[in-house]
Amino acid sequence: MEKHASLPADIWCNPLVLENYPIGFLAPGRRPLSPKAVMDYSGPPRDFRELADPEVLYDNGKWYMFPSVGEVYVSEDLAHWQYHKIEFSNGEKLGYAPTITKCKGQYLLSSSWPFAGKAEILAATSPLGPYRSLGTPVDEDNIPLGPEWLDPMLFTDDDDRLYAYWYYSGLGDSVYGIELDSDNPVQGIGKPVKVLEFSPENIFERYGDFNEHSDMTWLEGESMFKYNNEYYLQFAVGGTQFRSYAVGVARGKSPLGPFSKQTTPVAREKTGRVCGTGHGCWCKGPDNTVWQFYTVLNRRIHVFERRIGMDKVEFAQGGNACVKITATPQSVNGGDLGLLPISVCKKVWASSSHGCCYPGFAVDDCTHTWWMPDAADKTPWLEVNLQQEFDISAFQVIWAEEGVDLKNNILPEPAKYKLEFFSGEEKKTVAVWDYSSNDKDLLIDFRSNATVRAQYVRLSFKPDKNPALYRGVNNLTLFGRR
Repeated sequence: MEKHASLPADIWCNPLVLENYPIGFLAPGRRPLSPKAVMDYSGPPRDFRELADPEVLYDNGKWYMFPSVGEVYVSEDLAHWQYHKIEFSNGEKLGYAPTITKCKGQYLLSSSWPFAGKAEILAATSPLGPYRSLGTPVDEDNIPLGPEWLDPMLFTDDDDRLYAYWYYSGLGDSVYGIELDSDNPVQGIGKPVKVLEFSPENIFERYGDFNEHSDMTWLEGESMFKYNNEYYLQFAVGGTQFRSYAVGVARGKSPLGPFSKQTTPVAREKTGRVCGTGHGCWCKGPDNTVWQFYTVLNRRIHVFERRIGMDKVEFAQGGNACVKITATPQSVNGGDLGLLPISVCKKVWASSSHGCCYPGFAVDDCTHTWWMPDAADKTPWLEVNLQQEFDISAFQVIWAEEGVDLKNNILPEPAKYKLEFFSGEEKKTVAVWDYSSNDKDLLIDFRSNATVRAQYVRLSFKPDKNPALYRGVNNLTLFGRR
């Protein structure tokens, strides 16, 4: 990402810029479609990309992010992330909601396999592997932990004692925990203990976009973090397909409780490009700060089409936690940079449009609408009238893709594009930010550059090399000041 001299180097904007977003687990390119699964699509079933449910490990000066569907993203400053593949010893794989911990010098990794009905813990001597299977975790009577091992969490305490948390699956069911033998991580010590269950009096825990189901929830996405000698067990509620998806937290004095729930959500945002902010984790940041990583709703193609965001955790005097969700450029060390989204719902036109994917949908700050040029348009462009001149320092473009087909090897390509800036009604060209040589596959691209004062901004891009691919814009957001 290019940086303007007046802006800090540790700048980021949600959703995070992460290379090589993978094809979703539930996409037809990966799994056969069932009649019920078809209902999860907003139109005809087609391949989509997703990253969600991030679990982050801080180790030896680096942050390692393990998301659902993806590999690993590594950062040295929390703002810029590098894509890495995970190595496995014998063909092991990861499912949804990975969890990672370091215990007695080895790294332990696990994940959900909701379609395979299995539980497995993997081990390696490096965060990137190679990982080998240790087998199925069991309790003291050698009974496999379950009945399902969904959204597991592995947590190592300061004394190297090891714990696991998971939920039993199904609407309204509970989260359980158990201590594991840190020398033999698949061997449980004692029996599973219920540590969390649905509290319908906390309205944000209820199922539905408006939390309208008073007797139903989807309690999952648990993650443990120790802070100021207290144990914070967070959980996700509301349903990942809803804008009300949120993070809650329960506090206790020991890893297996008892826990007392905070009656307000820690992270929740229902509007804008960054909404549906559930299922994630806390992680240590610079200067003993704590950071919330979370899932972001997209839902353009499939209800599991999701993204990832992060923001700082703030603690009240009594220990309650709160996260202010952001959708503007931020500095890891300096906080909000004061750059406003200046393009939302402004006047916009384009070189062409396909069907009802109109230009206005590219600037409506909504996750599931988009502009798509006509397939015959070989020089597509989108132009925004900001209605007066602004000092523009950064932008975010979230691309919309159609035609991706994993089975037929029709794969996403790097976007090659540029932004042109014009001043006044005479539309005099004042600058060009040219990324036509971009070679990185960035489904979400955020960049800053030398400040430009302009009223009109035109985004143009080259059609993808593969004629089966069609590129549009989910959201174009310009950030600036008056």
